[in-house]
Amino acid sequence: MKRHLRTAILALCCALLVAASLFAQGTGKPKLVAAEPIKDLGIIAKGEKATYDFAIRNEGDAPLQIQEVRAACGCTVASYDKEIAPGQTGKVGVTVDTATFNGAIAKGVTVYTNDPATPQIELTIKAQVEPFIKVKPGYARYITVQGESKEGTIVQTLWTPDGSPMKILKVESPYPYLTVSFREATQEERLKEIADKQQWRVEMHLSNDAPIGALTDSVKIYADHPRQKLVQVSVSGFVRPMIAVTPSVADFGQVTVSEPLRKSLNIHSFATEPIKITGAQTDVPGVEATVDSVEEGREYEIRVTLKPEMAKGPFNGKLWLTTDSLKIPRIEVVLKGTAI
Repeated sequence: MKRHLRTAILALCCALLVAASLFAQGTGKPKLVAAEPIKDLGIIAKGEKATYDFAIRNEGDAPLQIQEVRAACGCTVASYDKEIAPGQTGKVGVTVDTATFNGAIAKGVTVYTNDPATPQIELTIKAQVEPFIKVKPGYARYITVQGESKEGTIVQTLWTPDGSPMKILKVESPYPYLTVSFREATQEERLKEIADKQQWRVEMHLSNDAPIGALTDSVKIYADHPRQKLVQVSVSGFVRPMIAVTPSVADFGQVTVSEPLRKSLNIHSFATEPIKITGAQTDVPGVEATVDSVEEGREYEIRVTLKPEMAKGPFNGKLWLTTDSLKIPRIEVVLKGTAI
């Protein structure tokens, strides 16, 4: 009897120990400790990556889970350990692209965790972004007209503020119609305010046959400077057509033509010399086009009229505009719709 009682007591003790252990495990919590949540990297060359691995220690008694790391802006990216065991240290790596910054910056990420006491924490990289290579004007903006005889040329001058030697190794253009060349500036070409310093000259030529549309990219200039290997010069602006038609298609859609129905097109000339619209005609029977001058040689309104006698059903034809320009003597516009 006593033996059975001792066995029962031992079994109960073991059960209590197991239960206590399970209870302790169930109530364990992770504890996030960031040794250095703000890191000042000092001076960083413009164009370099500001990178730092933040140490994250788990001083709790349950696994610390990093659920998400959210960057404050597109210039910042992060990599991280998703789980950190009790007593261990993981990391959150943060990288900031400094290509578009000057001066003091503070860029960070928000770290989301399963620590009930610290569900989120901010980690911040601070730095002083300074160009070891200066460039003037530092940007290239083009507003040009396709087909005009003059090419757009913008000159960039590069030098080191401290006068240290520097050599341009190569340049890269983002567009085949934007040619870029470089050479050391002559004494006559140097900026007068820093004429005593070595200077480099980068010439950017936009061809007059560049396609119509926006310019939104950067020219990359590679140098042999020990602290800054890359200089980026933003290219912006727009290549306009000699004559713009708005809207570009005369689309009437599906319409009932029980009485004359009109649609207007705006014609705007961006050419250097004025261009007159001298006439308008269509190849769709029952459709008439007339020209009204808003500003002679610069802006016109084309009124396209569907007449009630036109044939019912879909139509798809052309509207031709004639001009007094040898460069662009005729403009063709699609004319379509369905008359019911």
